[in-house]
Amino acid sequence: MPARMRFLFVCHANTDRSPTAEDVCRRIAAEKGLDIEASSAGTWHGANRPVTKGIADWADTIFVMEPHMVTELVEEYGQDPAKIISLDIPDIYERNEPELVGILENALHEYLVHEGLI
Repeated sequence: MPARMRFLFVCHANTDRSPTAEDVCRRIAAEKGLDIEASSAGTWHGANRPVTKGIADWADTIFVMEPHMVTELVEEYGQDPAKIISLDIPDIYERNEPELVGILENALHEYLVHEGLI
């Protein structure tokens, strides 16, 4: 079993997409018996939990909701682009909206399979 993995989910305001992703990830990790710690933050300085360099450094893998956020995390927070994955999910969903949950479940499942974790 690999060591504990730390996943950070990032959207704009940390109100809908990234907190939903954090919840979905925790549920999948519990169901699959994976040692994953999940957290979330937002790129906007007024976000519920704004991204900081410390928060970004904590993560082994950062999942951003939109492609432009990759550049922001690299340039503003000094992150390695190799640890950032863009999910390309537009800011059109409410927190825990069933369609958003389904998109996130599929994306996380594909990632975990690709990485050989499930």
